[in-house]
Amino acid sequence: MGIKQIIALESDTVSESTIRIPFEFACLDSVPEGKRVDKYITITPLTVRSWFRLKPLLLAIDPEDLEVIVGNGDGTFDPRVPEVMGKYDELILSVICIGLHNKKSDPPAWFREVLKDNCTWEDTRILLNAVLFRVGYNPFYKSIMTLKNMSPLNEAEIIAARKNLKSWIIQ
Repeated sequence: MGIKQIIALESDTVSESTIRIPFEFACLDSVPEGKRVDKYITITPLTVRSWFRLKPLLLAIDPEDLEVIVGNGDGTFDPRVPEVMGKYDELILSVICIGLHNKKSDPPAWFREVLKDNCTWEDTRILLNAVLFRVGYNPFYKSIMTLKNMSPLNEAEIIAARKNLKSWIIQ
């Protein structure tokens, strides 16, 4: 993927446009009759409903492991990625499916199987990062990590404390 295409994808993400990631579906055995796949995987702006479904899944991933999966942005490959991806494989696939499906209903089981048949670990990592970037997860994650480093509370307790504070303010 060229720099021009990367910049276009980033600007589409920031402007809440639908983005299309080129993808080759080599194994179509899992695609049901009557369904078709494109040369792209499309990610629409994530709904609040999808975010609420993704948040508990993302919080189930250890923050240090998530840092390994997401990477540091310099393009270098961390040799721990396959081990960490294997540790959370079904969870990561659920995050990707919910993020790509982005509807009220559950993602179709066949789509999950098609992704399993056609994705490498790197493809899975790219799709996960695309979903996380799309939902604005990086600022959320960095704020949680900053609070975690300053507080004896864990991530779930920090979020619960914030929700509790809001409930007191509303009353």
